[in-house]
Amino acid sequence: MLGGQGVPCQASPCLRDTSLVNRLRLNPDKTEWLWMLPPKDGIDCPVLALGEGNLLPSEQARNLGVLLDPQLKLEHYLTAVAGRTFAQVHLVHHLRPYVDREALLTVTHALVTS
Repeated sequence: MLGGQGVPCQASPCLRDTSLVNRLRLNPDKTEWLWMLPPKDGIDCPVLALGEGNLLPSEQARNLGVLLDPQLKLEHYLTAVAGRTFAQVHLVHHLRPYVDREALLTVTHALVTS
C-alpha cells in the first residue's frame, strides 16, 4: 500500500470497498489525511490515489471537531478554541450593564458548560 514520495499508493480499492459497504461517497476535494510517522524513520510520505486524482497529506485534518497535525501538537486547535473563547467572554462583558450579577453568573456557567 505504501509508495515513495510522488508514487501513488493504490488505496483506492480499499477506500472504495469501505465506502460501498458503509454507503459513503468520498469527495477528494474534502478528504484529508495525515502522515504521522517521524521523519527519522526514513520512510517517505506516500501519495494516496483516489479516483482520478492523488491525495497529498494535509498539514492539518479535522477529526470529530478537533484539528490534528502530524506531530499531534494541537496548536491550530488550541488557537481556534482560544479565539472562540475570547469572543464569548467579550460578549458576556457587554452584558454587564444590562443584567444583575446572578444572571451574569448563570450566563457564564451556561457558556462554560456548553
